[in-house]
Amino acid sequence: MNPLLLVKKEPYKLYINGEFVASESGKTFEVINPVDNQPFASAYKGGIADVKKAIIAARHAFDEGPWSKMSAKERSKLLLKAGQILSRRVEEFATIETLECGKLYMSALYYEAQMSIDAFEYFAGKARCLEGKVVPCDTGHLNYVLWQPCGVVGEILPWNGPFMMGCQKVCAILAAGNTVVIKPSSWASLSMLLIAEVFHEAGFPAGVVNVVTGPGSEVGDELVRNPLVDMVSMTGGTEVGKHIIGSSKDTVKDIALELGGKSPNIVFNDINVDEIVQWAKFGFTNNAGQVCVSGTRLILHRNIYEEFIGKLKIECEKMIPGNGFDYEKGVNFSTLISKEHASNVWNYIKKGKSEGARVIMGGEPYDDPELAKGNFVPPTIFADVTRDMTIFQEEIFGPVLCITPFETEEEAIEIANATKYGLAGAVFSANIKRALRVAQNIKGGQIYVNTYFSKGMIESPGTGWKESGIGVAGIQKYMISKTVFVDMQDGSIPPA
Repeated sequence: MNPLLLVKKEPYKLYINGEFVASESGKTFEVINPVDNQPFASAYKGGIADVKKAIIAARHAFDEGPWSKMSAKERSKLLLKAGQILSRRVEEFATIETLECGKLYMSALYYEAQMSIDAFEYFAGKARCLEGKVVPCDTGHLNYVLWQPCGVVGEILPWNGPFMMGCQKVCAILAAGNTVVIKPSSWASLSMLLIAEVFHEAGFPAGVVNVVTGPGSEVGDELVRNPLVDMVSMTGGTEVGKHIIGSSKDTVKDIALELGGKSPNIVFNDINVDEIVQWAKFGFTNNAGQVCVSGTRLILHRNIYEEFIGKLKIECEKMIPGNGFDYEKGVNFSTLISKEHASNVWNYIKKGKSEGARVIMGGEPYDDPELAKGNFVPPTIFADVTRDMTIFQEEIFGPVLCITPFETEEEAIEIANATKYGLAGAVFSANIKRALRVAQNIKGGQIYVNTYFSKGMIESPGTGWKESGIGVAGIQKYMISKTVFVDMQDGSIPPA
């Protein structure tokens, strides 16, 4: 296949108030393929003027347009229609995601694209099932609780899974009855610029969905500071999340932040080593480690420590890096998103070496000249990592595994909880009582037992603990509750 045949020759446009438009400045930026760091497309670069227009459009669509007057059933049908349109264009979206993010094409096509379509179907159903409740109160009175949309939502998306995560979040926003201004990452904007075409063709009213590219310091900050925006949701790094918290103080708007992680993966000595080695490898190499819930801290029982590490090294050495479209050549390991990010990961690897961690494998660039054109970092395993080391404490967001030994259940839990993060974690043990005890005591919002990664990403989203996030998960993070008291008695008067 020639993936470039599915790429637009002209710059991808912003989508504001139901129209595909150039940015006010007319500026564009190159879209880079991280496999070889060569440009393959261009898109208009949004700015403050563009996002202000989008915010006004979203505000009008929510306050005065037909969107908020539609029934849940009508919104549901529009989401279903959009999902059907997306399913017809699935190869195009998977191709663009592979080109822009350096992903494996088969993974983009058969997992991320299917999960994206599923988001439309799931939230189309969810839109019709948003129930409140009746609460017992004083005799002669009725108290009921409603869940209502926040209003205008600014959704700031990450670059590591913009297509899948973008569809999941935007569909939830719309199912809840909100309007939205989407700010994709500057490193990965195309899938959301394309998804605007899907919403447009499906017949969503003007202003309900808007997509504006541009730097976070301008576009993202305006979404946070602008009083016409009711709520901002962001998925990204913890430091950016802290900035958003500070910027939101003047409007005291609702914010939901899905932030960084340094997730522990605890493996006891009663497991099948050959089997669990595969899960440990998958946990830190999936998407080249660019997954917020990656199991990047392997907490390994001392009795199987060296055996497990040796077998893990053998399995990781089987990984074949390369262009995600070269699946027929066996490519199963992808590149990092950019030169800048790869450089940051290499700096952590140098730090791990300098602080005395034992290098089991990786830690040096590939010598293949084709791989050198891209941002490839080989699977890198550090053993004997102590909790005072930088690579133990800080999120690297690359295929770097830090292994720490333990002897007792209590010690494993203590090591697991010894960072500022609390996003996810896992425990592997044949003793299910022990596994559940450990899962109960890991300070994190999403825990896996004898597996790794979520099996119900939409249905059962996790919540970040500690510095891994704030705000409830799922569709209700885009809604706000209202409690209503009704006096049903004739001639009622207040107490004297």
